[in-house]
Amino acid sequence: MMRLLPRWYRADREDELVGALLDAREAGGGSLAEGRELLALLGLGLRARLAAGAAAPARVVAFGDTVRLAALLGLLWGVMKGAVSLGHDLYDAFGYPRTSGLHAAGLDATLSLYTFPSAEQLWRDVALVAAAAVPLALLFAGRRRAARGVAGIVLVAGFAAFLYQYSFSFSPDLLGYFVPQWLPLVFLIAGFHRDAPLPSARKWWLALIGVTASALCFGFFGESYFRGLSWFAWAAALVIPAYFALRRRSPAWSFSLALCCSLVLIQPLVLKATMAAADFQALELVQVSLVGTGIVALIAAGIMDYRRQAL
Repeated sequence: MMRLLPRWYRADREDELVGALLDAREAGGGSLAEGRELLALLGLGLRARLAAGAAAPARVVAFGDTVRLAALLGLLWGVMKGAVSLGHDLYDAFGYPRTSGLHAAGLDATLSLYTFPSAEQLWRDVALVAAAAVPLALLFAGRRRAARGVAGIVLVAGFAAFLYQYSFSFSPDLLGYFVPQWLPLVFLIAGFHRDAPLPSARKWWLALIGVTASALCFGFFGESYFRGLSWFAWAAALVIPAYFALRRRSPAWSFSLALCCSLVLIQPLVLKATMAAADFQALELVQVSLVGTGIVALIAAGIMDYRRQAL
C-alpha cells in the first residue's frame, strides 16, 4: 500500500505512515477499515503527485501547476466553443439571414437559407456553456468542493450520454472527439485538491467574462463572415502560432498551453479525417496531414520546454 505514494513522499514520512497503518490494523475494523485506508492512501498519493508548495520537489510542483492550468485553459475553451454555438443559433432564432462577402458565388443560395434552431438545440448550447462555466465560476468563488462535485456530475452525465447515444461504441474517431472535452474536467477534479492553491480570482473572472462575451458576439455577429472558408485551416493558422507567441519561461504555462492548443485542434482534426476518409480529396488529406504535424510539434515543444525548465 505504501507504494501508492511517490518515492519522495515515502522517503520523508515512511516511518510515520507505517506506524499509522499498523495502529489502524491493530484497532481492527475488518475489510471496511482496510477499504478506508486504501481510499485515504489513494487520495494522499494523488495530492502528493500534484503537490504545491515548498515542501514538494520543484518538478512535482511544476507538474501539479501544469495540470491545474490545463484544467482552467481547457474549460475556458469549452466556454468559448459553447458560447460561439449559442450566439450562432440565437442569430438564426431571430430570423436574420446569413450573408458573407468571403465565400464563393456558388454558396450564395446556401448562405441565404437558414433554419430556425429548435428549443432543444438552444438548450443544448446553454448546457455546453454551463458545463464548463459553472465549475470555473465555483472555483473562482473559492468553493473548491462544489466546483469539483459539479465537474464530476458533468463528467458522469456526459459519459453516460455518450454510452447511450453511441451504444457503447469506443471507436477512435468518437474517443478523439469527446475525450478532449472530458479531460479538463478530470484535470480540475484531480488538480484542485484540498491542498492545492486556488487560482487568482480577479484575473480568471475577467478571463471567463471576456471569453464568454466575445464568443457570444462572434457567434451572433461575426461567424457568417467566415462562411465558405475552411474553419479548420483558420483554427490551425491561429492556434499553432499562438502557442509559440504566448508561451512563457514557465514549465506549467508552456506545457499546459501546448496541451490545450492540441486539444483544440484534435476535435476538428478527427472530424476532418472522418470526412476525408468518407469522401477522399487531396486537399482534405493535405489539411489533415499539416494539422496533425502541427499537433505533434506543439506537444514536442511543450515537453521540451517543460523538461528544460522543470527538471
